[in-house]
Amino acid sequence: MTNRRISPLSIRILLIMLLPLILFFIGILAVDRYRIVLIDAELNALKRQGETLARSLALANADSTNKINSLDFSERGLAKPALRHILPLVGYGTSLRARIYQPSGRIMADTANNEIPDSLVQMSVKSRATPLLRMKQQIITSISKFSNFVNGVEALPMIPSRKLISINQLPALKTAMMGQKVSMSWRTSSGQLVLGVALPIQEVRVVRGALLLTKNGAAIEAEIAKVQWEFFLLLCAIFTFTVMLGLYLSRSITRPIVKLALSARKITRAHDKSIKLEKLPNRNDEIGELSKALQEMTNDLQERIRATAGFAADVAHELKNPLTSLRSAAETISRIDNQTQQQALMGVILEDVKRLDRLINDISQASRVEAELARTRRESVNFCELVDNWVSMMKDRHSDVELTWTPPVNSKFKKYFEVSIHSGRIIQILDNMLLNAISFNPPDKNIEIKLTSASRSKNMLCFSIRDYGMGIPEANLDSIFNRFYTQRPDNEAFGHHSGLGLSIARQIAEAHNGRLYAMNGKENGAIFTLELPLTSTGQP
Repeated sequence: MTNRRISPLSIRILLIMLLPLILFFIGILAVDRYRIVLIDAELNALKRQGETLARSLALANADSTNKINSLDFSERGLAKPALRHILPLVGYGTSLRARIYQPSGRIMADTANNEIPDSLVQMSVKSRATPLLRMKQQIITSISKFSNFVNGVEALPMIPSRKLISINQLPALKTAMMGQKVSMSWRTSSGQLVLGVALPIQEVRVVRGALLLTKNGAAIEAEIAKVQWEFFLLLCAIFTFTVMLGLYLSRSITRPIVKLALSARKITRAHDKSIKLEKLPNRNDEIGELSKALQEMTNDLQERIRATAGFAADVAHELKNPLTSLRSAAETISRIDNQTQQQALMGVILEDVKRLDRLINDISQASRVEAELARTRRESVNFCELVDNWVSMMKDRHSDVELTWTPPVNSKFKKYFEVSIHSGRIIQILDNMLLNAISFNPPDKNIEIKLTSASRSKNMLCFSIRDYGMGIPEANLDSIFNRFYTQRPDNEAFGHHSGLGLSIARQIAEAHNGRLYAMNGKENGAIFTLELPLTSTGQP
């Protein structure tokens, strides 16, 4: 495994955590809709103000023209006296600007010219923008441009507001001269937003002129910029927090996994297979559970490796004895001429061959037990009925042996002895236990077979076979289950047992999550007990 600065899993975690930020960024773009709402609200208010002013100008013009009865005013525009008292009040204390245009197209009045006398000169010092302020303005401008691009907002037209001296410079004024009301917005040459409405000034149905009422949109721009900047700062804060949290999570997840992988690789490449998998300190989460599981698996594999190595050594040792005997007998038989001695040596050779064949068969069976148990599907069996049938077969097979079978005390308890087992392999354990008891039991004694429930807490059944032989030395109660261990009666010929029977039986029992152990009876003899987990919850 190569060391990487950033693992692919860390990148995935960061991307997943940054996904909500994309939705948050879309919220920034939605601010553009807020701009449209503000502009529409301002234009509607401006339109209402313009309608009021247009009606006032029309009424004032009607009063002025009524005093000159000799003229036909149907062809004339607005009279200057009509504007004398009304128009100067438009821009007083507000940011509104009103322009009046004659039907001829020329401008007649502009409130901007009345605000500051020509003789008054105003001076101001232009403040220099700091780098931080310039960066802020650039960010806000970029967000606005990107938002307009995403939302498909067209750029506003550029109109120099100070030079609107003719209706030909603004199509909306031509429309107003035709008696229609128009709302619009544009930008000046300096980039400032301007909101305006063009309305007709008419008496009854005669249009006397056009009113252009405008308002500086700097307040709206400032409000939108403020909201966008606050959104941007919040986005930066959330982005920083998300990245830091993502890095922390990725490091807390990927680093221990990479550490475990490197440790596993180290064990794989090491010549010493006894080294342990590195344990993660103080992890009580799923990563810690993974570490414990891998450590347990590694320990189990190492234990299997040691067991395989030990098994191979034991097999080599056990095969060496009959092979040595065969070799010695074969070398000797070629040097003697006595037929009686030759026949005796041939008998030794045949016995050694049988012993080798028995060893090879038992070794092959022992090596296949675990794989076969893992491959074969278990079945649910009533163990009491299984033992009933097995005892009947054993009585027929060993008719010269007295077997005493003691089933559960109450017959109704038989239904509670449900187990999930490989029946053939469990019967192999029972056969081995019985043959071991028969070989040590005196001819005048019965072999006792019992089936009970161990305890309610353990939820285990206990099957036991007792003989009345010489018993087992206390020091050997556990070693008799070792491979190739043999302790046979004195009257039994050597080499008839490989010493693998009890070892295979215990291996099968442990594969079923059970136990196989031995103890001595109170008087004499040995008791072999098999414990298996029950699958039924209603045990006796």
